[in-house]
Amino acid sequence: MCRTPMRDCARAPVAPAALATLPSLAAALILTATLPALAQVTTTGNIRVAVTDQAGLPIPGATVTAAAEDAATTRVGFTDGAGQTELRALNPSAGYVVTVELQGFQATRRADVLVRAGQTASLAVRLAVGSVTETVVVTAAPPVVDVTSAVVAEDITLDLTEAVPTGRSYQSYLQLVPGVLPGAGNPASKSGLNYSDIGGFAGVSRDNFYYIDGINVTDGVSGTFGANLNTEVIQEQQVLTGGIPAEYVGAPGLLSNVITKSGTNRITGSLNYFFQNDGLVAENRNASDQEFSRFDTALTGGGPIAVDEAWFFGSYRRLGSRETVVALDGVDVIRTVENRQHQFYGRGTWAPTTNDTLGFTFLNDPTEVSGSSNREVTNARDSRRVQGGDNYHLKYTRLFGGLLVEGSYSKHNGEVSDYAAVAGPRNTIVFRDTDVRTLEDEQLGGYGLDDLDQRDTEGYKATAVLQTGRHAIHGGVELMRNSNLRDTVFDGGLYTSLAPALAGLTAAELFAGSFSDTRFDPTNSSDHAGFVRTVDALPDRAAFYGLYDLDGDGTIAQDELAASLTFAGTAGNPHGAVNYDRMIQSAQGAQDTGSSGLSLFLQDTFSATDRLSFNIGLRAERFAHFATDGTNIFTFDWTLAPRLSVSYDPAGNGRQRISAYYGQYYDPIRNNLTNFAGTLTGSIREEQVWANDQWVTYRIRGGPQQADALFAPATKTPWTDDFQLSWETDLGGGRSVMALYTKRRTRDIIEDYDMALYAFRSDGTTNYPGPVDHPDSLFLGLDYFGYDTFPESNFVIATLAGGERDYQGVELTFRQRLRANWQALAAYTYGDATGNTNSDSNADFQGDVIWLDPRAPNQWGDQPGSIVHLFKVSTSYQWDRGFLVGANWRWNSGTLASRTFRAFRRNLPVRVDPGAEFAFAGISRRWLAPDAVGTLRNPAYGIIDVRLLYNYRLAGQRVELFADVFNLFDNQDPTRNQDLVAGTGGNAFGDGIQFTPPRRVFIGARLSFGGV
Repeated sequence: MCRTPMRDCARAPVAPAALATLPSLAAALILTATLPALAQVTTTGNIRVAVTDQAGLPIPGATVTAAAEDAATTRVGFTDGAGQTELRALNPSAGYVVTVELQGFQATRRADVLVRAGQTASLAVRLAVGSVTETVVVTAAPPVVDVTSAVVAEDITLDLTEAVPTGRSYQSYLQLVPGVLPGAGNPASKSGLNYSDIGGFAGVSRDNFYYIDGINVTDGVSGTFGANLNTEVIQEQQVLTGGIPAEYVGAPGLLSNVITKSGTNRITGSLNYFFQNDGLVAENRNASDQEFSRFDTALTGGGPIAVDEAWFFGSYRRLGSRETVVALDGVDVIRTVENRQHQFYGRGTWAPTTNDTLGFTFLNDPTEVSGSSNREVTNARDSRRVQGGDNYHLKYTRLFGGLLVEGSYSKHNGEVSDYAAVAGPRNTIVFRDTDVRTLEDEQLGGYGLDDLDQRDTEGYKATAVLQTGRHAIHGGVELMRNSNLRDTVFDGGLYTSLAPALAGLTAAELFAGSFSDTRFDPTNSSDHAGFVRTVDALPDRAAFYGLYDLDGDGTIAQDELAASLTFAGTAGNPHGAVNYDRMIQSAQGAQDTGSSGLSLFLQDTFSATDRLSFNIGLRAERFAHFATDGTNIFTFDWTLAPRLSVSYDPAGNGRQRISAYYGQYYDPIRNNLTNFAGTLTGSIREEQVWANDQWVTYRIRGGPQQADALFAPATKTPWTDDFQLSWETDLGGGRSVMALYTKRRTRDIIEDYDMALYAFRSDGTTNYPGPVDHPDSLFLGLDYFGYDTFPESNFVIATLAGGERDYQGVELTFRQRLRANWQALAAYTYGDATGNTNSDSNADFQGDVIWLDPRAPNQWGDQPGSIVHLFKVSTSYQWDRGFLVGANWRWNSGTLASRTFRAFRRNLPVRVDPGAEFAFAGISRRWLAPDAVGTLRNPAYGIIDVRLLYNYRLAGQRVELFADVFNLFDNQDPTRNQDLVAGTGGNAFGDGIQFTPPRRVFIGARLSFGGV
């Protein structure tokens, strides 16, 4: 159980030096493995062209050319005996012009052909007999449905993001995507988790992957995005939510793939300035208003280095904000917080021939935040944050006739470091909920530590696509290395102390009162075992047994310790409070953990007939994890993930598809657990409890004395099955509709275990509270974990026995691409998410206490954080005089939640009342209440946002003035109610504790140049 007050026991990776010296690729293929950030992503798309004469007969030998003014790729192909050709590796654009020419026929030109990353546009062209100098221009809108693929993806284009109100980040663009749940930065989608029991917070997923121009910027520790980017340089953002082929990593949530602008033969650019302050925000009816101001300014520019051969695009963006943090009383000013961020971007593209492309991308986002804007953090407890880093990507693409090869290298540097504003130890004072106190009474001392945290990822990738007849055979290999350098320096220790009024209470009384901020739990077998182990080695062992061995049998049982451990001493406490527990640093030193790995894929996309297409693929991955001393602490078995789909075009006109898909997505663990198991050198932390008027160490984290955790030999990689059926049709005029059914199940979920509760120790004893041979026993034994003898560690990381999550849903989507000055994207999603665990490599409680075991009574229910009904509409209309109105409407039926109580900062499902114990598997215990898990529904709410824009064009320049109005009708409705049955902070069970923000206006201007 990971209960540190820092960043919950784990961070990210470092590639050990041993891997860098592997003598050959063959050795690397055998020995390496990776972190969850391992994947190939496709940043280009294709156009499939079928050419016939007026009688419908195929025309071989026709020349087909595709080019776009806003894309740096041009492709030329020739139709085969079936009259078909496929133009591959085209940069995304909605403005491709496809020209078809052949001697004896009139040339035909199709404009506004849409190319999306990872998808194939189908185009049927008929040539009429005539002179090649005559050109037929076809004005009908090209099809917008990829009839060859079962991939479920939404391409977020400039047409859409520049016309509707959005945040100024690629993360905020995700809210435009059907099925994506409301969230701040890392929203969940479909079977991705959307809930953390730490604070009971919904709206942040750890199941997404993020890429920018092929750079994997997913944070390897938190599983969230790890880099920011100027939105002015985004050409397209492709978001995959299902039907993912073997070339991509699998994701229970979503996969975001940002493709940036590359420059063209035109000199183009922009200058913008956006701002907001508290004067543009309505009165907050649910909290005290705070003064603030923020701005966002950026300069972009691009064009040719050598016409038709080399191009560049670059930008610089600066963001800043200043916020006055007001105390909870709404009067006193606590501090002023400043946030300063710089974003640099540069991309160069060289295409010496139409078959060769070399590209290089650089971006970074150095950021410093001077303090916390949380008004519940005092100045003494404040800290500043430094984050961001440099990112690089180099890619070469070559066409050899029907063979396309690509090689790339990427490097992502990330940092998330925190530094104390005030020196001194941290001391959190625990009170009863009914006690009168201030935040200053609860938060004594300083932040308590300085924490350097550097997270880097490095990747090498090679892929090839062979086009032969009706087959496109695609294969690839990627080696990824991940590193996490941490250097934490404690400043006197992290204390949890009791208020004077609690002096004299026993541990059992404290836990019966749900005092939530303490780390030591005598009823937890690991805490108890560590305590007894230390006591047995002390010179005054007899004194401890005299105090805590109540029945005098020579052992200190868990219930005895809970009933007899009393807290009243204040000796050595930095603020004179009652000692309870603390964490001290007994050794200091940097820690460098890592993971590395290999992924391989092979897939064949082929057309059995002109109407029937298949994609058959297999993805293999292997992951290894390395400790701070460079040793391999665990290598997972190879995973083999089949990905199979079939698509049928019933009319044979390239405008409709019926598809079915089955695939497996493996979700390798993040480097938070690598750190949990791999911190063997450097900093050593001791967790201690006050007993017998002295500090007693019950757990050591880090260092060689005792491993904090070990990977159990039988641990498996978590996986998700994805089955889907879809129907999509092109209605003409850029309109399409889609109906989708999805069914998923997630198994082999990872959790950490207290082995003493589930197996026999070396001396034949166990802390399992009931008969191990009962037919319904939850006892596991050493065999389940793959051990022959009891491991010497605080915990083990293992597959969570019986842990399951299921999801099924229906999605209906309508999209009108920009035609006749109008566009729209509308969707309805129904989702049914159930399960018996919210664990996701987050070292939680389900392997540590028997009543939270997934197999125990009343664990199964609706998944907290899930939403049953979700509606979204985004639309805009522009008048000829330059006025545009865009709007978003979003409504959801409310997130589901559990009835909970607070323990260790977590909102855990409530148990039956004392005295209502019932027997299960031979154990009488306070199991979960039958109406605890997923039975609450937070309030439904809807929001309307509006963009008002004036667009003025003159001599190749464009001036835009706009105002975004978020929450137009100022509906400050509750979005989350108090789910703690006992309430807290003055909020009773069922009271609103989170609300939609008040109406706020964001104003901006943009000057664009270059013939736009």
